[in-house]
Amino acid sequence: HSTLLFLAYDWLASNYIFLNFAVSHTHLPVLAKEDTQVDWVRFAAVYTMNVSPGPFKFISWWMSFLNFQIEHHLFPSMPQFRFPLISHRVRALFEKHGLVYDSRDYVTAMKDTFNNLHKVGNDVFLG
Repeated sequence: HSTLLFLAYDWLASNYIFLNFAVSHTHLPVLAKEDTQVDWVRFAAVYTMNVSPGPFKFISWWMSFLNFQIEHHLFPSMPQFRFPLISHRVRALFEKHGLVYDSRDYVTAMKDTFNNLHKVGNDVFLG
C-alpha cells in the first residue's frame, strides 16, 4: 500500500517538475553549432522564454517564480521571488537592443511544448 502511494506521489511530483521546466525551454531553437559569438544576454533572449503570471499571479506561485526564465538565466543567484520586480527592466533592455522578450500564457506555452515534443518524437522514431 505505501509503495503504491510513494509511486503515485513520485509520478505526480516528477510530472510537475518536468512540465514546469519543459514549458520554458523545450520548444525553442537550440544554439547553432557555428554560433560562437553568442553572448549571455542574447542567449537568454533567443533560447529562453517566460510564462505570463496569469490571473492573480497564480502561474508565478505554481511555477515558484521560475516562469521568469529569462530573468533566471540572466541572474541565476537572485532569489526567485524578485524576478517580477526586475522583469520590466529586462523587457526594456531587450526592446532597446532589438531583442524579443518572449512571454506566453501557460496554456499556449504548454501547447507549444507538447507540439514540439510530438514533432521531435516523430522525427526520431518515424524519420
